Amino acid sequence: MDMVERLFPAGFPVSLQVIAATVVLGFFYSLITKDRPFSGFPIVSIDGKSPKKTWLFNGRKALAEGVRSFAGPFQVITGTGPKIVLPNHYAEEIRNHPSLDFNKAFARDFFVNYPGFEPHRQGLKTGDALVQEVTRVKLTQSLNLVTDDLVDETTASLHDIFGESEEWKAFLIKDAIADVVARLSSRVFLGQDLCRNRRWLDIAKTFTIDSFVVSHIMRAAPSFMRPITYWLLPQSRRLRKAVRDSRAMIEPEVERRKAIVDAALADGKKPPKTADTLGWMYEIAKSRNLKDVDYSAAQLSLTMAAIHTTTETTCQALLDICEHPEVAEQLRQEVIEVLSEGGWAKTSLYKLKLMDSFLKEGQRFRPLSAASMNRYVEKDIELSDGTILPKASRVMVASSYMDPKIYSDPERFDAARFLHMRQQPGQENSWQFVTTNPSHLLFGHGQHACPGRFFASNEMKIALCHFLLKYDWRFVPGEGRPTSRAFEASQGVPPSAKIQARRRKPEIDIDNL
Repeated sequence: MDMVERLFPAGFPVSLQVIAATVVLGFFYSLITKDRPFSGFPIVSIDGKSPKKTWLFNGRKALAEGVRSFAGPFQVITGTGPKIVLPNHYAEEIRNHPSLDFNKAFARDFFVNYPGFEPHRQGLKTGDALVQEVTRVKLTQSLNLVTDDLVDETTASLHDIFGESEEWKAFLIKDAIADVVARLSSRVFLGQDLCRNRRWLDIAKTFTIDSFVVSHIMRAAPSFMRPITYWLLPQSRRLRKAVRDSRAMIEPEVERRKAIVDAALADGKKPPKTADTLGWMYEIAKSRNLKDVDYSAAQLSLTMAAIHTTTETTCQALLDICEHPEVAEQLRQEVIEVLSEGGWAKTSLYKLKLMDSFLKEGQRFRPLSAASMNRYVEKDIELSDGTILPKASRVMVASSYMDPKIYSDPERFDAARFLHMRQQPGQENSWQFVTTNPSHLLFGHGQHACPGRFFASNEMKIALCHFLLKYDWRFVPGEGRPTSRAFEASQGVPPSAKIQARRRKPEIDIDNL
């Protein structure tokens, strides 16, 4: 405190002295604990900016420059320390490496020890992997059972959100699609009552956005200012309230489920089967004897993972439909043909092959992130070319969406690109929307590839069937396609982006197939 007292002599309010002490001590602590770049890996900086500002504000350009300038790995300086970037050809080599941890790679980026970040902490727990197992095993195995619920909720949500007017009407696309996705996901995760609970839907929509905003601001802030920054941000207050409110809704339901299961076991009976994620979580936790499970946080973690990427991908798909109206008509005809023949049979979504290709091409052309496969290095790892990944480093793999060796004429949007690639001998299963490979890392690759991608794919396809048959879509006249908003290596649809929709008469009644 001596330094603080010299800077702020007696007479200053105590509150200011406390703040000053926090800042000064935090500054020196940050100097002592500051991550240093790793030796042997060149650092990328562009346009005269510092390496950290290069990454924060031009991350996608930095990755492209690093891949172009260096034959091997390089590093970027993020707001939470250096990360080593591996060129795309390393993807297969590291995909299942036992000394590379997925969860630890994100723990520092999302400040999991701050209040309000409990869902991130639960979702990234290395020991139990509860959320991942619920998604990978229970949800994926139940996809055919939830189709009717998704169709029903899509019908209801589109009526409520987009309406029935045959006149053109403008919508904030991100807000509207987040509403739809939140309802669809919550219908499967928690059932019909909670999926239409206004407060739960508000939390489901805004928690991800608020947690990303807080994380981004705190990454940009000097490390010694982060505690103060956190407590001053209005989004931080909303995060803490969201966690409290979700507990008030979910914990009573968890206790009710526990009582039913425990009573059945006490009577020597088999517990009743459940068909939602909350029941699956308790079932897995009990079978594996997991202790101290935060079910509310786990449910929010699952919701957060389900809504963010699905919302962004669906928004981009609708913008692509507006930009390529000829493709919209081709997709519409495919939907009519497939659903007229088989309705919502379990094979119908698979038969929507042009739609599958369209979604994959949209993410190739405007990827959510220019890097993927984030990992934490548990111990020194020597790669096949002799490169040593140092212990405690974090690594990621650069994408290759514009590689002309893989994609002919890569600067052109081709909705049928992956449909044609699947028609090559032996390639039918290699280029589906949910397929992962080094050439298309939307869902990651290897053992840590997104476990919810099969559910997300079905969810988006069902929604697009309704969007295409029930509505016409266009950009707001005179405005064109909204410019994507970028941060670090990611890009997304800006919250202010608008498109217009009007009700049309569908060729078939897809609500009652």
